Amino acid sequence: MDQATLDRHLGDLHEQGYTIARIEPELNRHLADTISRIERDLEVTPRNNRAEGFNTKRFYNLLAKDRAFWDMPTHPAVLPVVEALLDRWCILSGTTSMNIGPGEELQGLHSDDGNVTVPRPHLAMMATTIWAIDDFTADNGATWIVPGSHRAEREPTADDNGDAIPAEMEAGSVLIMNSSLWHCGGPNTTRSAWRRGANVQYCLGWMRGQQNHYLSLPAHEVRAMPKRLQQLCGYALHKGALGHIDGMSPGAVVGAAETTKRAYEYAERSGSMTAG
Repeated sequence: MDQATLDRHLGDLHEQGYTIARIEPELNRHLADTISRIERDLEVTPRNNRAEGFNTKRFYNLLAKDRAFWDMPTHPAVLPVVEALLDRWCILSGTTSMNIGPGEELQGLHSDDGNVTVPRPHLAMMATTIWAIDDFTADNGATWIVPGSHRAEREPTADDNGDAIPAEMEAGSVLIMNSSLWHCGGPNTTRSAWRRGANVQYCLGWMRGQQNHYLSLPAHEVRAMPKRLQQLCGYALHKGALGHIDGMSPGAVVGAAETTKRAYEYAERSGSMTAG
């Protein structure tokens, strides 16, 4: 990504809490076909609760479901923006497919970093990316957002719904948000249109992610991943120290091609020893 494009995205994130990127049509079609196939194969049905939806088909841990999803976390139109917002030590928090069906209700405004017990507003600790697999429209359940709400000093309430706007965007677009931004799944008021989307979330490397990639990913799949994806899944040591197993990185333990294999190597090179 060139510097001018990165600066534009970061400017949008600073001012309004979100920005929109684009991916290749071919990749988006492949993701669409894969999501539809997995929904059929796994017989995915709505989970019938307010958070996950009463008429929304969801499935989680995408990287373990199909290698087609491996291109998402490291996509060159997305990851550089996330790394600039957070830092290069960030990791994946979770990956989710969300297919909002006709009749689905408004999810309810929230931030994705609501479990962060730090006074608001605060520095970005998480980033949420919402991939429009289908066109996102005001009628079919486009994500609702409240521009600028990442600077709020509180979490949203139902009284804030009037400030939300639908993030309408064409299929193949990616909404990149500071996770403090108030947002939610929009209502689907159509008679028959389902709206496929996917959520790829990132967090700072020392935080606990929403989904557990150590148990959800088979070791042979981790070994087959590109190195950067292994790192994003937490198989590297955070700054060469956090997350080791008997002094070794999780990647080294499962036989993955990993940059930092022994704890504190990075600290030794950087001169910042922090052994516990």
